[in-house]
Amino acid sequence: MLKIFTDVLDPFLWGFIPILRKFERKYKNFSYKFVMGGLIGNYEEFLPQNFREKNSVELGNKILYDMYRATATVTNMPGFARVPKLFTEEYKSSYPLDKYFLAFKELDEKSSKDYMRKILEEAIIFGKNIYELDVQREILKEFEVDFDEFVFNYENSHEIFLENRMEAFDYRIKKLPGFLITENHRVLQNIMKFDRVEEFILENLELEEIQGNLSEEEKILDYIKSYDLVLKNEIKIIFGENKLEALISSGKIKLENINNFEILKIK
Repeated sequence: MLKIFTDVLDPFLWGFIPILRKFERKYKNFSYKFVMGGLIGNYEEFLPQNFREKNSVELGNKILYDMYRATATVTNMPGFARVPKLFTEEYKSSYPLDKYFLAFKELDEKSSKDYMRKILEEAIIFGKNIYELDVQREILKEFEVDFDEFVFNYENSHEIFLENRMEAFDYRIKKLPGFLITENHRVLQNIMKFDRVEEFILENLELEEIQGNLSEEEKILDYIKSYDLVLKNEIKIIFGENKLEALISSGKIKLENINNFEILKIK
């Protein structure tokens, strides 16, 4: 199994989801889980000393925006189209979001990866503040998860979150994301080239490929049908650009623009 030490606001996590989907669809025995390592204890840690005194929420969000923009040059997944409004006077840390994920996972582990993708879409593409419980309430309706149970788990998530962080410490994961192969305890971190992660997985996991006779075009169409929201960039990451452009030109796929993000739909 692959363990991914990450954080909800880790920009590499957003960029890596297409690769995870690619492996899930290509290999029958590929499995993974997220371990919440806690990325941002307080956004003021990233601010120059003179701005910490001013407590600039706006600058904290600008730094988060720049982190996603820089990471996109490695992952090819576009980040926030504009400076988000996630950090506030009330929420200065990414830890509450990690605890949201762990609270959800306690209630529905099977859907927890889809929940992770969903909350990132809501924040990055639709510009919602996923810290707000009203936003979480609407998201949970799609998963048929009880809101009150979710809040209870969140309010009592400190111990499990600490266990997650301690596991990252035990494997000396000093910089997120970190990748662990549970069978041989090999670790990859400090990523400079994103394709190295794919190589690492293939080198260390004995994966059994799913046999099928779909053409490349059929695989693209099936991928888009399988998810509620698919970005053009993630198809390019997984399949390359040539086949996709042909499908768009032929009218089999339509391209929609949502808040400057290119979204693919089956016609």
